[in-house]
Amino acid sequence: MFCSRASAELCRQTNYVLMNSFTANKNSDPLFVDLLSNGGFKAVFGDVNNKDVVMSIINVLLPSHRRVVDIEYLPTDQEGPVLDLNKEFQYDFMCRDASGAVFIVEMQRYHEEYWFKRCVSYASRAYDRQNRRGEDYDVPPVYLIGLMGTEIKHRDMNQWQDRFVSEYTFREKESNELLDETIVIIFAELARFDKAAEECLTEQERMLYLLKNIGSMKIQPECFETQTYGRIFEACRLAGFSEEKRIKYDSDMNDERRLKGQYAAYRKIGYAEGNAEGRAEGREEGRAEGLAEGRSKERSEIIVQLHSKGMGPEQISEMLNIAQEEIQSILAKK
Repeated sequence: MFCSRASAELCRQTNYVLMNSFTANKNSDPLFVDLLSNGGFKAVFGDVNNKDVVMSIINVLLPSHRRVVDIEYLPTDQEGPVLDLNKEFQYDFMCRDASGAVFIVEMQRYHEEYWFKRCVSYASRAYDRQNRRGEDYDVPPVYLIGLMGTEIKHRDMNQWQDRFVSEYTFREKESNELLDETIVIIFAELARFDKAAEECLTEQERMLYLLKNIGSMKIQPECFETQTYGRIFEACRLAGFSEEKRIKYDSDMNDERRLKGQYAAYRKIGYAEGNAEGRAEGREEGRAEGLAEGRSKERSEIIVQLHSKGMGPEQISEMLNIAQEEIQSILAKK
């Protein structure tokens, strides 16, 4: 049967991917976590002992008039809209500062077609949730910061040659007037940032360099030997993790590598088997049938595994590029 062959091949290719990852890691063990990995992001941003680190990263990316002096960690798991409570969603990181402003940090490593719309949805939900507590609509602003490991396709890339941080909010079209702070979405495009450490002249450029490259660094460069950057290196240093935190980090990273390997393998198998079916029964029709059959079982297994690790339908949709409706249907059956 097709599924049994695909499953066997999936296991073989997944083991191959994981063995290569293990060998590479063994030969060059990292000293610091990769902040653009799921495990590294959670290890640093999710640790309440790193409040100062989180604030220093957020402040460098915020507009000059907005500075965070203290933060309160907020739950990342949120219920869906009142009329559809089954649609849960989960932020990567969420906090509130002393003024009441809410800050959401999302780590986006892979391309997602409707990424900006999802950010608007996330920020809007957080803003509206505050609004329900009052009657006069005088609620603090919501800032969503996206750490982008993938490029944004701007309409005119010539305008973005040396710009890597963008800000989107409600402004009057012609005068650029801002009546009040409501929802602000900020993207830090780390994928496009290609400056060397010595070329970084501003604090923002140095922070972007650090966020993108700390996972591959072996030493702390001289230009980062300040108290603020020292704390970031300290928070990211694997040797400083407690045994419990290191076990959790290793588990998260292994899950991430394994699931990526599984998904890459099943996509490859589905494509190959689809072509084989197509040659035998008519290329286009057979390919479509083979692809559909090959995806079904492995896709369901991966979705269930991701959900069991605490990922909501929206995060799974982002990672696997699968419609949320299909994910929710699979989870409901399980």
